[in-house]
Amino acid sequence: MKKTKNLLRYLLFFAVIQAITLSSLYLFKGQELGSFMTARQTEIRGQYTLITRAYQQRMKMAYERLSTPKVLTLMEQASVADKEERSRLRQELYSTMLPLYQHLLKNNFRQIHFHFTDGTSFLRMHQPQLFGDQLAGIRPSVMLVNSTQKAVSGYEMGRLWQAYRSVFPLSTAAGHHLGSVEIGLPFSTLLNDLMDNFPGEYRFIVGKQMAAAHLDAADLRDHFTVTSFSEAFLSEATDQKAIEGHTHPGDQGHISQGQLDQINQALQKSLARHLPAYQTVSLPLFLADQAFLLHLLPIHDIAGETAGYLMAYEQSPTLMAMQRRYTIGYLLVTAFSFLLIAIHSLYTTKLLHRLHLQQKLQQELNESHADLDQIFNTAADGMRLINLEFEIKRANNTFVDLVHLPLDHIIGKKCYDIFPGSDCHTDNCPLRLISKGHDHIEHDAEKARPDGTTLACMVTATPFYNGSGELSGIIEDFRDISERKRMEQQLQALSITDELTGLCNRRGFMNLAEQQLSYVERAGGEVFIIFADLDNMKWINDTLGHEAGDKALVLTARLLRATVRDTDIVGRMGGDEFAILLTSVSSSDSEPILLARLEQELAKINNDLPQQQQISISFGIAHDPGGASLDELLVLADARMYAVKSKRKAAATAQSTEPEVAG
Repeated sequence: MKKTKNLLRYLLFFAVIQAITLSSLYLFKGQELGSFMTARQTEIRGQYTLITRAYQQRMKMAYERLSTPKVLTLMEQASVADKEERSRLRQELYSTMLPLYQHLLKNNFRQIHFHFTDGTSFLRMHQPQLFGDQLAGIRPSVMLVNSTQKAVSGYEMGRLWQAYRSVFPLSTAAGHHLGSVEIGLPFSTLLNDLMDNFPGEYRFIVGKQMAAAHLDAADLRDHFTVTSFSEAFLSEATDQKAIEGHTHPGDQGHISQGQLDQINQALQKSLARHLPAYQTVSLPLFLADQAFLLHLLPIHDIAGETAGYLMAYEQSPTLMAMQRRYTIGYLLVTAFSFLLIAIHSLYTTKLLHRLHLQQKLQQELNESHADLDQIFNTAADGMRLINLEFEIKRANNTFVDLVHLPLDHIIGKKCYDIFPGSDCHTDNCPLRLISKGHDHIEHDAEKARPDGTTLACMVTATPFYNGSGELSGIIEDFRDISERKRMEQQLQALSITDELTGLCNRRGFMNLAEQQLSYVERAGGEVFIIFADLDNMKWINDTLGHEAGDKALVLTARLLRATVRDTDIVGRMGGDEFAILLTSVSSSDSEPILLARLEQELAKINNDLPQQQQISISFGIAHDPGGASLDELLVLADARMYAVKSKRKAAATAQSTEPEVAG
């Protein structure tokens, strides 16, 4: 009997140590894993944004090449023509656009599609036999462009395909609006570009309900397949084939199709639970001796509706190292627990020491509870315990500081009255989700204090069970991430922007210019690099002051930005030096014409300034019909700029030394 009691005491002691160890490791690991996954989500979202912006720029360049007077004339004639004449004009427009369309196909674009102002399809270059159908009910982008006459870009499901599209207005030189034209590319092109530039595997899935609203049953069956992990989501069949056949550069981050199938199979239940919510989430998985992360990033269409998910699969050595670290920690604590039990058993073999040992164990247990209370109240994150009636049962000191209320004004109150957020009274309420079977909820949220202020928090919710193992509430953890949010926004803007002028800084200019040169090299065209240097910058700073110098730099930036097109790239390279990259779409562009345009804009600015504050700029221009590198063009433009500056200085010196002629 005594041996049985001792054994039960040992088991209880071991269970307490295990409970404390597991809960502590679970909490710490959850916080570390959450921060790591959030950082990766931000990086992947930034990578996707970078790729889509590059394609938006290319679509805009293609639009500038197709919006010729001949194309506009054909569209204008077709808008008022009868059926027979409209058919002839459609064929003529098709023949006119065919060379550009074939060039876009070689660069992995899919379609050019012309529409009239009422949303009627006029010409699909990819399916010229299909025309005359009304798009107003299924293509918000077309009607938005025709109503606002402003271009839009983004994901959209069409009548036949899903695509990443840019839709542009078509207007005559006299300003008469004719309709719109769209340029689209399959989502596989974006995904392959992501895999070319960043490690990992990328897939896109679309909601079946949204796709069914746009496509008839036959096209839906022919073009899309149901995903293996959810019948509510589809993948485009042609996209899937293009992606599966893609070769990664240097095999960077490649995950085989077999491994992807294993990941999807293992995460099937988690995916079925998370996908309907359309929230950003990351799902970790361990297979054999490898760790993987599956990131789900919701994608919205042009109308702002959630359309589907960008799915990013990646191998994660960091996650594997984290798992091993916590596993080793658990094993060490478990081994230490067994050691404590062994030592304790040696002492309890003697009857005279039994009472003393029981008292000692009770004291240790009390100290353990005190330690837990101290940990709870001194935790860096705000924490509160909520019962199933939404009442706050406990809150730590950090939570009291977060909400700016005393503890007695918190305990017993409803959680949605103290520190509410957008999830309150909805199906996304953490207590409701956990009551339905979720074992862990984590997301970023804006929480409202009673005084009306808000706080950005990372919220983690976990189940809380009573002594019978029944769910009695949840524990919510609130980490203040307002400073991190602010720093992320500042760092993203500062990384490529010059603070004074608002132009690209040297890093931003070089990155965008390299991308533009690569595209022009594939698509054809000519490039001009202009190097500009603000004359007498030292004299302005020394004589008029640094405030006047800053004003001169801002005026120079305004001049350069106003002289070129939105598609051209302007950057401040440092100090008083600026650079411009222009891509030519007209044979009328030439070095003298571009320089004359700059000088004309400079004269306009100087007309509004006192003579002492007027600015002078030396320009150097390099023209590349194709083949030169960015560095070579910058060096050539810089040399020509300094030749102009030296010539001006020599002329000014000669004029100042001419003898005065007597009258």
